[in-house]
Amino acid sequence: MDVLDLVNALLSYDALSARQWVADAERSGFTWSNVPPPLGLDPTASALAAGVTELLASRTGQIPPAWTAKVPPAPHRVFLIRAAETMPRLRDLCEREGPEPLRRRGLFAPPEFLTHA
Repeated sequence: MDVLDLVNALLSYDALSARQWVADAERSGFTWSNVPPPLGLDPTASALAAGVTELLASRTGQIPPAWTAKVPPAPHRVFLIRAAETMPRLRDLCEREGPEPLRRRGLFAPPEFLTHA
């Protein structure tokens, strides 16, 4: 499994593929601490790779790889849910209560982002 597939799905607002990727990772016992640093990504994709790796590592009780701490925030704010750009209440929820590893990098999503029921 390649985290870049998850990053690409998120940046293209493909929530179904992103949730499926996370479910597959969970089922396979994916080891987040072994995710290698992404190469050749633009600053936004790099920030997203680090943020989502930290987020999902914490949700599985794993320690994120050391490289994530060195990745700076995205150069501009990004809402990972397209509707947050036009819905004030959703935007506010994402900004106030979204996952901290994402918010810290200027990336915004609802609190339960990438969980599946």
